[in-house]
Amino acid sequence: MKTGIPKLDDLLGDVEPGSVVLIETVGELGIEIIINTLIENKGKSAAFVTPRLKRRMEKTPALNGLIYLTLGEDFAPQELFKITHSVRQLPNDRFLGVFFLQPLLVFHPPQTVYRFFSELSDIARERGLVLMTLVDKRLVSDKTLATFEDASTHVIDIVEVVEGFKITRGIRIKKSPKEISGYYHLELKEGKVIIGESLG
Repeated sequence: MKTGIPKLDDLLGDVEPGSVVLIETVGELGIEIIINTLIENKGKSAAFVTPRLKRRMEKTPALNGLIYLTLGEDFAPQELFKITHSVRQLPNDRFLGVFFLQPLLVFHPPQTVYRFFSELSDIARERGLVLMTLVDKRLVSDKTLATFEDASTHVIDIVEVVEGFKITRGIRIKKSPKEISGYYHLELKEGKVIIGESLG
């Protein structure tokens, strides 16, 4: 799997079928990485989204044909078993699943969301899917975040530092079969993801 962001693909290395990519972020920073990845893997993807995010993504013509699993429309937040059942029913030609864990963390304790994430990871390995998930690290403890990392093959870490009126964003590979990296400058501009020079 490729993200369509050359520098990020180079840092991540090969993302093989059965891989689990966790993006640790602040708020929705990095959602552009997921949208780029969905576009790069057009016609082979499914996304678990909120209705608001679905409306945003449906405005992107390059995402036509994406299978949506929508929280509040296809199932209630309490029906995690229905979500895993839906993932098991995805067509075999779908190899990328994207999940946003933030909405679930509002309705469930972190341990429940972790068990759900772990089950999704097992399904990804069994079926040869690539699972990509986004989690706001402010919503979970360091201990819980570490358990999510343990269940992942790749971890992308996004940070934001605010100094007065200056905002600096950084991205690094925190875990990967290839190698980890230091922080690189991250710029998000009009839906584009630009990874610049090392911040080290």
